[in-house]
Amino acid sequence: MVDIYEISIEEFKKNLYDQYLQLFPEEEQREWIQIEGAYQRGIEKFYKIVLEEKTIGFFMLEKLKDSYPFYLDYFAIFQEYQNKGYGSFSMAKLIHTIIGNDGLIAEIEKENNDDQNTIRRFRFYSKLGFQKLDSEYLLYHVVYTPIFYPQSNSIVKEEMDQIFFDYYSENCGEDEVQKNCRIIQ
Repeated sequence: MVDIYEISIEEFKKNLYDQYLQLFPEEEQREWIQIEGAYQRGIEKFYKIVLEEKTIGFFMLEKLKDSYPFYLDYFAIFQEYQNKGYGSFSMAKLIHTIIGNDGLIAEIEKENNDDQNTIRRFRFYSKLGFQKLDSEYLLYHVVYTPIFYPQSNSIVKEEMDQIFFDYYSENCGEDEVQKNCRIIQ
């Protein structure tokens, strides 16, 4: 049985930060000072995914405002545990035990037939009930599709775009967002 436990930033840095650096491309990583700042402001939380007392992955989850959905900053299942259902089970558990009716947003690289990982990633989230937002974002030279897990109150596209960019601004700073992020559709 897979369990999810909230952990401190100290535990994350000691036990999972190296995995974060290995699992995510450098251009997708945030600097430690940015992660630490979001945690200190009460926005960022860390969760470890545990199977039989062994950590097999993690979530980095943000909540900017009570009226906003949660933002899935990072999610990873370690390679040796992938394709065994642990990711789906962990995500479903996160949605039902932590997210509730608040909704959850994330972005994934735009589907590209030349990169099967982008196709698999979308299928993974789609099976869990995530939907595409009718937008595309160019973030640091990579095209992303925003996705969302529906919340109890519906939010129109323009509001959702604003919510995503509010999270980006909080994480990277307004100047960085102005220079490196834009809506292309």
